[in-house]
Amino acid sequence: MHELGIAQSILDRMKEESMRHHGARVTKVGVRIGELSGVDPDALSFGFEALSKETSLEGAALEIDFRRRTQRCSGCGCEFETDAMLTTCPDCGSLHTICIAGDELDIVFIELEDAACA
Repeated sequence: MHELGIAQSILDRMKEESMRHHGARVTKVGVRIGELSGVDPDALSFGFEALSKETSLEGAALEIDFRRRTQRCSGCGCEFETDAMLTTCPDCGSLHTICIAGDELDIVFIELEDAACA
């Protein structure tokens, strides 16, 4: 399950950010996951929770923004979501479309609580 490795990478990045801010407590991390990324959001959440137990990051929230596959037609510029392997433009019927969303796997934000406020 590669989601455990991804969860560990997210936690590592959170620790780095905490240290950059003099030990500020991390309260939340946001990630964007596209449906084409091959990452199961539920498995990632489970791994994140399991790996953060009994660490300084225990209790930090994981917020997942799941993105559907989105294509853009090279001919008419139409943007459309699709879950099919066929990516024909629904407006003009062109087969020349490109994927513009749905393959993301990004940390979008890390929310910190100032040590003086904790």
